[in-house]
Amino acid sequence: MNKQPVSRRNFLKIAGFALGGMVLGCSGLGFLATRQPEVELIQMQCKGDTPETEKTLIIYASKCGSTGEVAEAIAEVLCDLGMDVDVKLAEEVTSLDGYNRVIIGSAVRMGNWLPAATNFVKAQQTQLAQLPTVIFSVHLSNLGDDEAAREARAAYTAPVHELITPQAEAFFAGKMDLARLDFLSRMIIKAMKSQNEDKRDWDTIRAWAREIAG
Repeated sequence: MNKQPVSRRNFLKIAGFALGGMVLGCSGLGFLATRQPEVELIQMQCKGDTPETEKTLIIYASKCGSTGEVAEAIAEVLCDLGMDVDVKLAEEVTSLDGYNRVIIGSAVRMGNWLPAATNFVKAQQTQLAQLPTVIFSVHLSNLGDDEAAREARAAYTAPVHELITPQAEAFFAGKMDLARLDFLSRMIIKAMKSQNEDKRDWDTIRAWAREIAG
């Protein structure tokens, strides 16, 4: 689907749809309880100012789409700066050929990156070691500046640091959208007295994108 130009470049955004959820029971009721609503997972690209522009790949893993929206915001900043950028789902990337640098992002669930993101790093470890690479995490816990929160955030990406050495790293506050969760997850979240909230700081996200662009 064509999108209006961003600055001087044409921007192509492709909406994919994914159904999450795992069947925990054998009955049809069990399937419905764990079936995730359709979630738009963003993939897009923009072309640089010249054919010689270095190419950046932003890959991400997301369950409910909010991390994809963060990846999109980062891409838009880079595109505005004249860069050549692809945004893709982690599970769909099998090679890094043709890219000059990589940005990897993941939502955090149960204190860990999503498997699609960590599996991507494992599979592409050799190539990532040869490319400038930065990473970001999107989460709703341990948002403070105290030592305990910092240590908890570091634990999110410790397995990734065992595989690669990112040139930069960021942790962004995320979003809770109950409508994007399966029935069982919604019940658990509600039992924990959690509600819909969007803590993403777009100014911070875009500032980081400009920083890594340099």
